[in-house]
Order: sequence, then C-alpha cells, then structure tokens
Amino acid sequence: MKRKLALLLSMMSVVGCISACGSKEKAFDPSDYDIPVFVETKGVSFMAYSGPTVENWSGSSRNVSTATDEHFQKLVDAGFNKIVALREGAPAHADKSQVTDTYSDILAESEIAEKHAMQLLELCEKYNVTYFVRDWPFYNMNKYWNEIDTYEEYETVIRSILSEDRQYIYSPAFAGMYGRDEPGVDQYERIRWQIQIFNEIMEEYGIENKEFLLNLLPSYGSATSFGGEYGGEPVTYQEYINQYFYGLPGDEEGTPTLSELLGYISYDYYPFKQDSLDGSYMRSSHLQNLEMLANECKKNNVELRTYVQTGADFTGLRDLTSIGDFRLQIYSNLAFGSHDMTYYEYGTFNSQEEGEFGLINLQDGTYNYTYEMAKVVNNEVHAFEDAYMNYHYDGVMCFSALGEGVIHPSFRAVQNKLKSHPRIEDVEYTQDTVITTFKDYEGNDAFMLLNYTDPYFDLDNRVTIEFNDADALLMYRLGEEMIVPLKNGKYTFELYPGEGRFIIPIKKK
Repeated sequence: MKRKLALLLSMMSVVGCISACGSKEKAFDPSDYDIPVFVETKGVSFMAYSGPTVENWSGSSRNVSTATDEHFQKLVDAGFNKIVALREGAPAHADKSQVTDTYSDILAESEIAEKHAMQLLELCEKYNVTYFVRDWPFYNMNKYWNEIDTYEEYETVIRSILSEDRQYIYSPAFAGMYGRDEPGVDQYERIRWQIQIFNEIMEEYGIENKEFLLNLLPSYGSATSFGGEYGGEPVTYQEYINQYFYGLPGDEEGTPTLSELLGYISYDYYPFKQDSLDGSYMRSSHLQNLEMLANECKKNNVELRTYVQTGADFTGLRDLTSIGDFRLQIYSNLAFGSHDMTYYEYGTFNSQEEGEFGLINLQDGTYNYTYEMAKVVNNEVHAFEDAYMNYHYDGVMCFSALGEGVIHPSFRAVQNKLKSHPRIEDVEYTQDTVITTFKDYEGNDAFMLLNYTDPYFDLDNRVTIEFNDADALLMYRLGEEMIVPLKNGKYTFELYPGEGRFIIPIKKK
C-alpha cells in the first residue's frame, strides 16, 4: 500500500528562512528525492498480559469486573491488539462437587476456564482484539508431573480439555492457548508433546492460525532455573537457548525443535532496577540478550518476541517514572527486529500511590499515569509500523560516552558488534548511543538510532551522523514522518531520554 507522505511543516522551516532571506539557493523540495514505497504489513503487536478480567477473579480478591466496554475501549485506544489471560478461569470458581479423580478435576477446572474465556472473547470480537486462553489444567500440565507422564496420557488429557464441545476454540478472537511461562529444559520434551497434540487437534477441527504461547527465561536467570525444577541438571543460558533452537539431547534426526514447531521465540527481560544510592540502574545484559536472540532468529528464520516492564516488584525492579522508560524498552526491542511485545503487567492490583503498579488497577478499575505513557508510545509505533516492517534486523553498532578507550558494560557484553557500516562515515554523540542496521529484501539500508541511557536520569543525547551515498533522510520521530536534507552528508539528531528514531537514507532522483 502506497504511503501518504506526512511532512512536518516545523521541520521545513528552512524553506521559509531561505525565502525570507532572499537566497537564490533552491528551496528544499521532497519531491526531488527517491522516496521508497512500502507494502502494507500485519503491523506491530502489543499484548496485554493480565488484561481486563472478571469480577472477584480469585474467589477472595473482591475486585470489580473490568470485562466491560469501557475498559476494552481504553485497551484498544492505547494500541493493544492482543491479550493473554492470566486470572480468568481460576480453579476457586470451579464446581468440584462431582470430582472423583485427576481427570474429573481437570475437566471441572476447564469448564470454568471456558465460562470466563467466553465472556472475554465476546468483547475481544467486538473490539478486534485476539485473546490467548489460560485453561488452567492445560497451562499447569507440570502440576501432574508424576501422574501424567507419557505422550499417550498427555494426548488423553489434552483431547478432553480441547474436545469438540469446547466453545472458546471456535471464537474468531481465539488466538490460541497460553501454554507455559519460563520453563527449564527439563520441561522441553513434554512441552513439545503439548504443542504437537494442540496443533494436531486444531488441524483436525479445521481451525487455522492458532498458537501455543510459550515464553522463556531471560539471560539473568540462574543455571538451576535454566535446567528446571523436575530433576534437570543446571545448564548455561546458551545451552538453554540451543536446546530450544536445535533440539534436545538424544533427539532422533527429523524430530522437530521447539522453534520449528512455534516459529518464534519469546522471552521476558526487565531492565530497570531500583538503586539505593542513585535511584535506578539498568541491567548490563539487556542488549546482549536482545542481540543473541536476534541473531539466532536471523539464522533460523524465526520471529523474535519480547516483553516490556511496566513496574516494580519484589525482585527489585523499579516503577516506571517517565515516558522515556517505555520508549527505551520498546525502541530497543524494535531495534533488534521484535514485532511482538508483551506488557508485563497491563493490570495489577495496586495504584500508583501504593507502588508496584501496572497500567490499570484491576482492583477498582482506575488507571495509573503509566497508562497514558504507554498509549502515546504504542500509537507512535503504530504510526510507522509499515515502514519499519518492510525491513529486517541486520546488525548493531555501539558508541560509549564514558570517555576515550572506555567501553560501557552494556556494550562490552554485546558479542557481535559492527565496527563500521558502508553508509555511515562518522558518529558524534553526547550520551551512550546504539545504532542497529536493517536491510529490506532488495538490499536497501535503514537504521534505528537509540539514546541508550537510563531515562530515569533525564539525559538528552545530541548525535551527529555523517552518511555516505545519501542526500536526505526519510525519518520517523515519535510517530511523525519527515524528510530532512543532509548538509555535507551530515544531520544532527536531538534525542529525548529513551528515544529511538527509524532512519532511511534516500537520494535525489
């Protein structure tokens, strides 16, 4: 689909100045430049983890219902197009009067999951949002680790959960099943069974394009957690990821890997930590984890999916204090090719006055200030998503502002940094800076430029880049599209805290 070019008049003030000053130099005219045309794409997805939910979800929480038109309108206004259920279908609501064994217990819990899922799916259909169902026995198959432990037993249970009578699977808003979160490698084989059985059932029913939702640990987890809790030996993070992409020890040739079955890898990384002296610090492995998985995805033709931290928790994460906190995470994810991001958590049960809060307080249905911040950033990404998604991640360059010869710890951890790029002659900067490189399928270049400083400290970054073989830049800033001329190949970017800018060098016709 051909884009409608929206030039910013404010960025074109140079034209007025030239005219007013009586210069004979020709005014800048965007039509003189070879501007790319982008095809329409599926766009960037933002998923709400713990979205609007049912009244008194746990049986004792006494929260209000947020499964309403009002709250779904707020969700879509903020740019979200997916929900992953967390609270709906809690077993406390299940009728277990007829439970006699494990199998009847599983069915009783699945029935209440279905009841709640249908309430949410009705709203999802109305607002064009897709929804991953959390059917608690399906999600918690590891709960029955010692009792249900063969492929045949897994198939029996899953076919009883996903029988032809299970109504949520037929909803057009049904995205798939929430399968597992942060498993160790000792669960990989059984998760593979689960995915295969789920896929077979969907194919038998003629239900297409439904996913098993699986999310992995970040690199700052422990070797014990990577190994797992069911007898798995500790493994490194590299081994944890390798078994996802390349198979399990003892796999026979031709056995599908988890990445082949799913077509994506998802992991959750939360960069902002509380600091008793300075107030905040960023985990130094943030970029390393992104780059490592982006490269694996590039090698294996697999989609990268990432998370966005929304607040503090008991592990030492800090609450988000500015729109820059959202921008740094989201533009960093985009910089490494992630098109699908999950907000952890969209809804919590705290207000901003209490701390450890998400975008909405599900207890009473009120919104925290972070909702408006997320809304702005999500929608500025949607504004240029077609341009961005016509390119794919290629590599990363890092520029440390700590002084000559000193490398920032976050940059030192990145394993495959580019030392140069043919389209970039020189870079000057006042703060830590990241530039990731992109190509389209014809080999044309694009870049994501990041102010990679902790937004907590409110530091702007003045970056001057000298480009080769370019006369102007097609640029996306805060959702706005603009064309700016280069002077001697150079342009100076004034980047806000956390800001990312998508840049496409262009030439005269």
